[in-house]
Amino acid sequence: MSLLASLASRRRILAGVAVLALVLVLIAVYLLFINPDVLGASDDQPIAFNHQAHAQNGIQCQYCHTGVDNSPVAGIPSVYLCMGCHEYVATEHPEIQELTGYWERQEPIPWQRVYDLPSFAFFNHAPHISAGVSCGSCHGDVANMTVAEPAVEMTMGFCLDCHAEQENKDALYDCLICHR
Repeated sequence: MSLLASLASRRRILAGVAVLALVLVLIAVYLLFINPDVLGASDDQPIAFNHQAHAQNGIQCQYCHTGVDNSPVAGIPSVYLCMGCHEYVATEHPEIQELTGYWERQEPIPWQRVYDLPSFAFFNHAPHISAGVSCGSCHGDVANMTVAEPAVEMTMGFCLDCHAEQENKDALYDCLICHR
């Protein structure tokens, strides 16, 4: 009789473990595939900004990303900067009307980051730009993208491979360059 009781309790334990494993798998599937926004920023931007259209009109990256030459962060353009042109240019376009709505409500545009480095990594655009590194080296051919998308996987290996090609590569291998 005790042998039957122990078999029954083992089956209950195995059944419980199986149910728990199934629940965990379902949660993982939900987070990763059904609702990926739970894990990070959405790929959808609040306004479908067309980089290609702006580049074709001769607008350089630095015009909108004003901090790229002199600060760690390239910067995301403000509604004020956008409206400097779009108060007069393409005002009937649905995306420009949406931009104008942010302007009228005095709200910042909630842009989603395309690249988001971990907090333990430090990156400064300014020395890269002053060293002649083109925006496209890391960001790809944004001038031909309608929507900005990641062009490279921003990993330590990607950065080290680039640093290895530089004349001052020994100095660039100092861990404190990127980890402060």
